[in-house]
Amino acid sequence: MTQPPLSPPVQRTLAVALLVAIAAVLYYAIAQPLVDTYTADRAAIAEHREVLLRYQRAAQTLPARQQELASLKQELATANGFLDGASDTLIAAQIQNRVKSLTIAAKTELKSSQVLPTEATGKLKRIAVRNQVSAATAGLLAIFHDLEAQSPSLFLDNVTLQVRAAALRDRNSPGNDDNIDVQFDVYGYSHVSG
Repeated sequence: MTQPPLSPPVQRTLAVALLVAIAAVLYYAIAQPLVDTYTADRAAIAEHREVLLRYQRAAQTLPARQQELASLKQELATANGFLDGASDTLIAAQIQNRVKSLTIAAKTELKSSQVLPTEATGKLKRIAVRNQVSAATAGLLAIFHDLEAQSPSLFLDNVTLQVRAAALRDRNSPGNDDNIDVQFDVYGYSHVSG
């Protein structure tokens, strides 16, 4: 059995529907991906232009920032609080001289002073001197205070105290104080050369 032919209006409607379907397939298979790619490319170009403008603004401020960085590096090199000297040995000698002058000012006795090995920690060097002092309490307090209060900054570590009691008959006399034998490390920091 054969089917009767379709009427001309139905044929035209089917032909138009088929044509629209082919056009839709072509649009969604070819044209729409191209349009999406074009839109994405435009957005990427706009974003890249914005990034380029930010880089150009940053490039304009680069000389001023480099100058600021150079001045900060110079300030850091001469920063108050850091030890300064041609070598670790000379810096350690400065620490020893400072301890010696403070013990003389406090009217105490500096028994010994020994330079300890230098320790590098990052961009800083820790330079330390071990000292032995015999002093009365007031003299010892003056030494410790002046060591930590003056510039460049020095720090106390490994403090060991041993009290030598004054004789009983001398203890009641005014001005007689217990003598204290003290061993302590004094250290400061210097910048690593280079």
